[in-house]
Amino acid sequence: CFKMAREFLDGFGAKFDVVGGNHDLEGIDEFGTDEQNLEAYLHHLGKESPQFAHVVAEKVLIVGLGSTAFRTAKYTSHEVSIDKKQLEWFEKIIKEHPDEEGWQVFCFSHAPIIGSALRVLQECHVVNGC
Repeated sequence: CFKMAREFLDGFGAKFDVVGGNHDLEGIDEFGTDEQNLEAYLHHLGKESPQFAHVVAEKVLIVGLGSTAFRTAKYTSHEVSIDKKQLEWFEKIIKEHPDEEGWQVFCFSHAPIIGSALRVLQECHVVNGC
């Protein structure tokens, strides 16, 4: 699936980055662990890490945080798990791009961040079928 996704996204001929979700790590038949699954995901999509940050305009930063657990999720495989390493990276990024200096930071994740008051529409949730 990752190869197919990469080919599809490359077909637009534009730079891209992706935010991985819990279902990107559900390759139960293909991978023995979340770590193996994540490694393949990162490799095929040309990513060094699950997270990213890109300046897209003057003082405008987009940040993406990717899920890192499916089998090993604390409560259920349906939750989105952002690991401690990413959270520490995110805190550093926010400190380096302060609001007081006019930065606008937009954060993307696979599902709404807990406490954001946004709701997940369960009936629209699509499971990877590759």
